[in-house]
Amino acid sequence: MKKVVLFALIAALCAGALLYVYLGRLEQQKQVPVIYENVAVASQNISAYTPITAEMVEIKQVPQGTSHPLAARTAEEVIGFVTESELIEGEEILPAKLKQPGQTESGLSYIVPEGMRAVTVAVDEVSGVAGFLQRGDYVDVIAYTTTAYQPEESLPTGDPAAQAAQTAQTSTATQGTTVVAAQNVCVAAVGTSLTSPAADTGESADGMAGYSSVTLFLTPEDAMRVVQGAKSGVILLVLRASGDHAENLEVPVVSDMLLQQGE
Repeated sequence: MKKVVLFALIAALCAGALLYVYLGRLEQQKQVPVIYENVAVASQNISAYTPITAEMVEIKQVPQGTSHPLAARTAEEVIGFVTESELIEGEEILPAKLKQPGQTESGLSYIVPEGMRAVTVAVDEVSGVAGFLQRGDYVDVIAYTTTAYQPEESLPTGDPAAQAAQTAQTSTATQGTTVVAAQNVCVAAVGTSLTSPAADTGESADGMAGYSSVTLFLTPEDAMRVVQGAKSGVILLVLRASGDHAENLEVPVVSDMLLQQGE
């Protein structure tokens, strides 16, 4: 009888030990190792149409498979790009939703150099260099306008106070003047296309690409000078040779100077 009890006790102990080992193995099988991956997220709120800087990007580790498959994995993939819409702090950054400055397919505003302005001027066959302009060419903008001046023979002499009073009463004359409104200007687009003149307007009857407008990259000051020249007279685009960026030092030309040249 004692042998039976002892045998039952040993069997129970063995069964308990086996059960303990079995349950332990089941617990180990449930412990799946977590693999992490990097993802680039916004470290702050970023407004739309804002260039992304290094301070705006944070690399975060998330469980593999939980992030968007198109999300950027490194900061280099997004720094320097421009946002199309607002990004919220902590939001994953998708390069597919960003624009790269300099890429024509991103639109004109993304290729305007910092500090410059894109200004479109109307041209015809003569003022637009007969349809030969291409994106990336450099031109000078020449303006022909009418200016007022006081003839030398009518200039007052004598007492300064009397001179000022007489000057106010003296009539002025007008003359045609040609002046450089802007120089060494890059052509941003011809017509409405960022690729080629013929893309939007087609080709003229003689085979040359036609366009009725040219968009220029101008400084804010030059933009005002070109607009003033276009509104107060006429402007003409003068094409520069490839690689020629020398300063144009020509002084304004008036009609009387043509007579002097012919003497």
